[in-house]
Amino acid sequence: QLVVFGLSNQMVVAFKEENTVAFKHLFLKGYMDRMDDTYAVYTQTDVYDQIFFAINQYLQLPNISVGNHAYEKRGEEETPLAVCQQFYKRGIICPGNDTFDIDPEIVT
Repeated sequence: QLVVFGLSNQMVVAFKEENTVAFKHLFLKGYMDRMDDTYAVYTQTDVYDQIFFAINQYLQLPNISVGNHAYEKRGEEETPLAVCQQFYKRGIICPGNDTFDIDPEIVT
């Protein structure tokens, strides 16, 4: 029983890791596998470019994916892409004395 559980758990972990790598290649513009596995965007233009790239890749998913990644179908309707942003309503950072004044209300 223990061996079966271990093998089953190993398959789940491998599936998650392989899918994570596939999603990085599909949705992160210019992503390359590296030992340190870091990926970053640094400017506002880069962020918007990355978001538009991910949206376009999502829209092209049925045409570019060789795996089983595709839209979920509910009858004739396909699931849409949803982008959600959450942030604090108000926040002030005072770098002089390293203090923060953050309104805990979250705006979605």
